[in-house]
Amino acid sequence: MAPIRIGFIGLASGQAWSVWAHLPYLKSTPKYKIVALCNSNVERAQAAIKAHGLPADTKAYGSPEEIANDPDVDLVVCSVRVDKHYDALLPSIKAGKDIFCEWPLAKDAQQAEEMLALAKEKKIKTMIGLQAHQAGSLKKVKQIIESGKIGRVLSSTFHGTPKFFAETVTEGGSHSHDRKYGANLLTIYSMHALESITFVLGQITNLQSLLNISYEKSIIKNNAGETVGEMERTAHDQILLQGKFEPSGAVFSYHLRGGPAFNNTDGGFWRIYGTKGEIQVTGSESWYHISDDNLKIEVFDHASGKTETVEVDKDQFSDLGLYARNVAKLYDGFAEGKGEEAGILDWETAVKRHQFVDEVYEKAGVKN
Repeated sequence: MAPIRIGFIGLASGQAWSVWAHLPYLKSTPKYKIVALCNSNVERAQAAIKAHGLPADTKAYGSPEEIANDPDVDLVVCSVRVDKHYDALLPSIKAGKDIFCEWPLAKDAQQAEEMLALAKEKKIKTMIGLQAHQAGSLKKVKQIIESGKIGRVLSSTFHGTPKFFAETVTEGGSHSHDRKYGANLLTIYSMHALESITFVLGQITNLQSLLNISYEKSIIKNNAGETVGEMERTAHDQILLQGKFEPSGAVFSYHLRGGPAFNNTDGGFWRIYGTKGEIQVTGSESWYHISDDNLKIEVFDHASGKTETVEVDKDQFSDLGLYARNVAKLYDGFAEGKGEEAGILDWETAVKRHQFVDEVYEKAGVKN
């Protein structure tokens, strides 16, 4: 089978998510080949080609239109800032290219709905960067529940922090404290954590939400840690949700906040309580979709009073590294023609997640 030819929008020359999560698999598999890069200008694209040792014939582009017009590109991959997704991908959608876009799909539901409608019109294949369904740790927790080991699930409690979104922000990350850009604690980190939880326990109903901004001003720091300014904060740093899971009817509580974890240790704490036992998942981070190596899964049995630590199964992607392995599974499944049934989520699902974000804001009394 000929490799799927990728035109990559936003592959950085230095350290970035695009490099950590996408490149390890793409450089090691015969199923894909990166044939073109598009960055903010041709020089930056050329620098990335050189930095990552891509073939000399890899094309360097400075505009999304050039990627869209390249007949050698089968799949466009987009990993740029969220508010730039719409403009970066519109030409490729119109050109009928298949597309893998990082989550969130766009800065808001309206843009996401427009992108989906056009993608359907052009009959293109789409994929969204929500990889919780590929996580070995989450599959293991789901397996424990489905085995009946803890009985009927009655409730779920989650508390987490990604260890930033406190009072300060870096110059490069200041857009994450401004809600209009669509790349904040709720839209990115909270939604990834919620995707992990709902993958295991089902979809959320009876939603109640409370959002808060703890710091009215964000202090902006440069890379040297020096204060260079401040900005009004409009993105929430406290996210509290309650509701029920469908179809079980189990209740849940959820709290994601900005700031450091207690004693700089566990950034995520999740308990699933059942009639026969309870599962506890703890880890250094709150993003369970990419945390297999950093999680501890324990199962407490009510009858025996014993607690068992459960190991996560390894697979052929385990050696790729923490950030890359579940993204690799998305790519691999997509190449094999798999879809939603295999956890390869498309833009239809992405729009539903954007609509959920809007519901969270609405229930909290926050105007869009």
